[in-house]
Amino acid sequence: MRHKVRAAASLVILLSARALAGASAYLPVNLAPEFEARVERALALAGVPVMTRPIRVDVVLAALPAVCERDRLLCRRMRAGLAPYLAAMAVTHAHMEAAATEHNALVQPDRHGAPMDTAWELAANGLARFGEHVLVGVGGVGYQNRFTPTGSMLSLGGDRAQLDLGYRDHWWSPLRLGSMLIGTEAATMPSATLSSAAPLTRLHLRYELFLASMSYSERIAFHNGLISGRPELFGFHADVELAPGWSLGASRLLQFGGGARPHSWRALWRAFVNTTRYDNTSAQLNTDQEFGNQQFAVSSSLVLPLRYPMSLYMEYAAEDTFHAENTRFGSSAVSAGLFLPRLRPDLQLRYEFSEWQTNWYVHHIYLDGMSNHDVVLGQWGAEWRQQGDAVGAQAHALELIWDRRNGRQLDLQYRTALNASGSYYGAVRYQRGHELTLGWSRPWRSWRVGARLDGGRDEFGDRFGRIAAVASYAGVAAAARSAATEEPEATVVTGQGADGAETGASVAADHQVEGFVDVGMFTSRLDYEQDAGKLPAVKTPQGSVHLGLGVRRAFDRHNDFGTRIEFDNVRGRLFAALRAVDYRRRIGPSFAAAFFLGVGRYDGPTPAYGWYGGAGLQWRNFRDKWDLSLDARIGDHMVRNKVPGEPVILWPNAFYSIYGASLYLSRRF
Repeated sequence: MRHKVRAAASLVILLSARALAGASAYLPVNLAPEFEARVERALALAGVPVMTRPIRVDVVLAALPAVCERDRLLCRRMRAGLAPYLAAMAVTHAHMEAAATEHNALVQPDRHGAPMDTAWELAANGLARFGEHVLVGVGGVGYQNRFTPTGSMLSLGGDRAQLDLGYRDHWWSPLRLGSMLIGTEAATMPSATLSSAAPLTRLHLRYELFLASMSYSERIAFHNGLISGRPELFGFHADVELAPGWSLGASRLLQFGGGARPHSWRALWRAFVNTTRYDNTSAQLNTDQEFGNQQFAVSSSLVLPLRYPMSLYMEYAAEDTFHAENTRFGSSAVSAGLFLPRLRPDLQLRYEFSEWQTNWYVHHIYLDGMSNHDVVLGQWGAEWRQQGDAVGAQAHALELIWDRRNGRQLDLQYRTALNASGSYYGAVRYQRGHELTLGWSRPWRSWRVGARLDGGRDEFGDRFGRIAAVASYAGVAAAARSAATEEPEATVVTGQGADGAETGASVAADHQVEGFVDVGMFTSRLDYEQDAGKLPAVKTPQGSVHLGLGVRRAFDRHNDFGTRIEFDNVRGRLFAALRAVDYRRRIGPSFAAAFFLGVGRYDGPTPAYGWYGGAGLQWRNFRDKWDLSLDARIGDHMVRNKVPGEPVILWPNAFYSIYGASLYLSRRF
């Protein structure tokens, strides 16, 4: 790993010569809840999509002018909270908890591996600047039986290329309450990370890549036995902002090496560009020659600048490819979320959903799976199962935050997850797990003090509970934050004038965004492949009612981007589709052409997932606020796991392709 870090350092020196600004500090991830909630709210109000975390301080500073136009109270609180990160030397945050718990070692969601029954937790970070392009962070996260120096790192470079050496978190998902690939569910790994803050090229490209050392494992398959070592983890992420407030991203994780298993730059590159040739066991590639373990995700985030803004985001992830095709995936996962940063001036709401098939976070070479210290790297719901079980599951998370004007904050979270059981995927009988979390805090001198209450039942029905006293150091920002709470009500910009009428800016923003409901007919053909390549496909025609719900934003005179969810009935089962890219090109005053791409879900005996896309034509405004559309659509090779008892000739999966056309009316509002 030393040679790889040296190569990354050489690259950052070359790139940083043209850097426009110095190295940037990062905001904590799931360590300073009150401040993090305000940051997420501020970025949504400014129309900035969040695709990865930790969030750079420079990104928040760039968004502040837009935040100050919409919410002056939040603006002042943000300036106070960011002040330590701009100092030459400062303690940026400190957090401590003392708790009484029930005996249940369930891992707390996204809390750096902390178990529910830990009696104490500590987290702190500080920074020091040495010139414009050198930044040193010192800190860590501790709880019973583990300490990790999270946030301790050396940062070199600038906004086009910054190299971070040390214990830096990686959260690769627009979702805030759970990340499929990598987040803060497990303890932070030591890594070398190269990334950009400033957007590059006209596409506003941002990139991030890292190489990390995972925890020691004694269960790595090699030469017909098990060896010990530290697997390495390589990650690559890139996203582009194709239009203001709309971003698309792609992420890859590759787990490899460990002990005597082969690892090199050449092998990494070959597995990255040709997964099925170098990373899947076949007649030409045995398990010892196989590169390792991979995960992949594509994501989309759209921020709508309404009077009451909203952020819509989704992600399609996969644990592997299938049928020796690099562009088709097995073991899929679909996630989506809705964030309302201003449900009312002091209230924000977030809801997120995830569903994944079998084989996530387990592997035939790395028997400890995609994990660190026996905790999965990604989705919190995957910890709510028997260790090593490859079962699929579905998870929901809801968060409501009340950020009061006097500085008090109330945070309510509810999470629930259900693993597939018995005849569905596996032999273990699971129950639906529930967790309810209530957090309360208030400013007190240089601190924020409060309490946190967790309780619920795990996947086996066992009860857990935890009540903690919480204190967070606010430092030099405390006086400024206290002053911010005295801001008079009239200075909070809500999109209305003094007489209650909408301001011109608010009206203009609302006119750029429109919601709509689709109602019509869908005619389709379902191709069912019980065992691809061995049994012929069964083809069945079908007709049904078509329903859809979407939102789009006009970015100029001709181009609109949005997102949509659609529902159809195919052979008595639900066919649902999410359009991550929903593009419309207006042609003249009355017509438009459309292109869309996303993910489809067919509700077979087990859920089937695959690519979804199509194109269409639209007669715009053929009646007042009504449009008429005709779309050609395809759900391509949606794959599902077979249930016990289904015949397996070659593949343990079945496949569905749905081809069809929709004719429907859209009512705009």
